[in-house]
Amino acid sequence: MPDFLQELCETAEASQLPIKILTVDDGSGPKEAEFMVSLVQRLQEKFNLLLGALILEQNQGKGGAIYSGWNEADPKIYKWIAFVDADGAISPEETLNFLSQTKSDNEEQKTCLWSIRVTGEGKEVHRTKVRQALGNIFRSIVKFTFNLPVRDTQCGLKCLPTKAYQKVQNKLMEKRFVFDVELAAHLMRLGYKLKEIPINWHESPGSTINIKSAFKMLISLFVIRWRLLINK
Repeated sequence: MPDFLQELCETAEASQLPIKILTVDDGSGPKEAEFMVSLVQRLQEKFNLLLGALILEQNQGKGGAIYSGWNEADPKIYKWIAFVDADGAISPEETLNFLSQTKSDNEEQKTCLWSIRVTGEGKEVHRTKVRQALGNIFRSIVKFTFNLPVRDTQCGLKCLPTKAYQKVQNKLMEKRFVFDVELAAHLMRLGYKLKEIPINWHESPGSTINIKSAFKMLISLFVIRWRLLINK
């Protein structure tokens, strides 16, 4: 986290894109929160684009942490909101290349940017065979169940218009690992386009996804599908 955050700040500053960075601690504990606050304060002395650290008292899940960060964005100031996982699987350079795509969107801002991990499109994707197998199974289930126009819903880098998030915000119930699927489904219902952007991705050690987690994700998918069916 420390190395990634500093490099992200350096890369963002060099890009000259109008970017602000907010870090979110998802209820990790007092020691971890103290460490993050100290780290951010130190980096703020050098980087004006670093807003601060949002410390959540209780664990909200990945989606909950991201939404908590997005809720801090004033739509009058920030036209776009994004997130990137801080595990380093996606490099700061790749992150900024991805975010630069916002400059080519139309004035209506009807496009949401979805990073995807696919081989054969000039990008490198490195992950274990187990993660690759679980990912392929998950993708097939998502495609069959939701028919979303993206091949990879779970990659940890996304960007969408702030107004788009505000329109679906109150409908987002899933706060953990499959929040991306629910978010994509509601955006599609409102006529937003999900634009696939292939990226370089290198699996980070210490991943929290395993077979048990995959089973919980599967259950969550069917819960999301049920909610979508009864709330058309």
